[in-house]
Amino acid sequence: MDKVWNIIIAGVGGQGVVTIARILAESALASGYRVKTTDIVGGAQRGGAILSHVRFGNYVYSSIVPDGFADIVVGIEPLEALRTSLQYLRQDGMVIFNEKPVYPLTVQLKQQKYPPLDDIKSALTSIAKKAFAVNASELAISAGSSLAAGTVLLGFMKAVSDIPIPKNNFHAAIEGMFAEKVAKINIRAFEAGFSKGLEVSSQLK
Repeated sequence: MDKVWNIIIAGVGGQGVVTIARILAESALASGYRVKTTDIVGGAQRGGAILSHVRFGNYVYSSIVPDGFADIVVGIEPLEALRTSLQYLRQDGMVIFNEKPVYPLTVQLKQQKYPPLDDIKSALTSIAKKAFAVNASELAISAGSSLAAGTVLLGFMKAVSDIPIPKNNFHAAIEGMFAEKVAKINIRAFEAGFSKGLEVSSQLK
């Protein structure tokens, strides 16, 4: 595979952005690809933005996705999905984002306003060739933990994209990263996202 896949995981501190990126990276490694990753953190421990870049292919020379080159943006938080897509997403790219906002402190203190979710969805639809809003937080809770929303989105991504990583490699990466109980929750979350993605894909045909 000569193509280099460029994927960015976007969210805020506490959403497991780096963990989701690591699952993706380990899955790509297990599939035989060279992988480079980097994390860009902005006050993540206080709920600030965090981006994880994941690049994989037969030949990868940099860990940073250039502006306008991301094939897929996975947003665990919708506004961060929009901000990231505006900078990094390619014109024919795909964005997959969780519908549940995380309101920063400035919004909670009424110093700033959070954009209406419908406005965020409309903007993402205009930016991306394909934009998918997913009720990832609800699916994660059904799987056993709200913290698994990012894993739901990974499963959804596998279902709606042609990413060349076998599903069982995602499972193996999850099992290698978490204790047994947490791994089972995250595999359920991945499968919930995968099933939702297949459902959405069938509706688009």
